[in-house]
Amino acid sequence: MGSVAEVFKTWQEGFTNKDSSKLAKLLTEDFQFVSARRTMNKQEALDWTAEGGNETIMDNLEVLHETDQVSVTCHTASSTLGSDGLVMVFYTKREGKISHGRVVRQEI
Repeated sequence: MGSVAEVFKTWQEGFTNKDSSKLAKLLTEDFQFVSARRTMNKQEALDWTAEGGNETIMDNLEVLHETDQVSVTCHTASSTLGSDGLVMVFYTKREGKISHGRVVRQEI
């Protein structure tokens, strides 16, 4: 994995194309995606992506901090649920893959 920007782009493409196969290669087997709504394991996150993520549109990525172990990002997200938001994500990395993503979303 090159950077969290690569993961972001791959996730964007996955939502758009309803295909999570490329994303699967960037996540550890024990990956966890945690938000206020739910916690997803790797397969649940891949299924969500392959379904189009409630037609989620992610844009305007800003990488606030990134090392080989962690990354903090901010981006916009909108969905067919009728909500636009600003999203901050704290990622942990292991063996060149994303192992955990903790999401905080603020409606805008």
